[in-house]
Amino acid sequence: MKAKQTAVVLLELQNDFLAEGGKLYPLLKPVLETYDVKANQNELIRAARANGMLIVHVPIGFSADYREMGDAPYGILQAVKNASALIKGTWGSALAEGIDVQAGDIVVEGKSGIDAFAGTHLDFVLRSHGITTIALAGQLTNICIESTMRAAYDKGYRVFGITDASATIGLEQYDASIEHNWPMFSEPMTHNVFLDRAAA
Repeated sequence: MKAKQTAVVLLELQNDFLAEGGKLYPLLKPVLETYDVKANQNELIRAARANGMLIVHVPIGFSADYREMGDAPYGILQAVKNASALIKGTWGSALAEGIDVQAGDIVVEGKSGIDAFAGTHLDFVLRSHGITTIALAGQLTNICIESTMRAAYDKGYRVFGITDASATIGLEQYDASIEHNWPMFSEPMTHNVFLDRAAA
């Protein structure tokens, strides 16, 4: 792969997911701690940036009344609303404390659904920078990462899924997604394997 044509796309590296005190942190804690996810995310970011790859953050956020969800949200969006999580402009929706964010990184705003391409300028940003390969990491492994992975695959990107830099609600859900679904739409691997391949 060519570094200048590769982007690390990071979904929802936000306090409500990654920081103690975050409203959804307790749900992700087993996976975060088992795989040391936050440390791996930072190692991925720093090494990829040093190698000349584009770093792209795609946070998710909602109005205080969750109007983006409509009158009757269900599934994961209902869970977010029930937790009063990820409200735009709050500490919970900010990029997580301790995550390596630099001035040259790109933050793509506007995500209020599952697929990071839907309703955002992510595809435009990637193509404007000549990106043909993306490495996906962040939250949630079996929901937003997987949906974005499918969309990226359909759009013709070469997709790497970074297993140990992603987390979700529960180890069982994490394992099922990584083992059975990710291989259909990406090349799953740890951040170290990805970085080694990028350096080769």
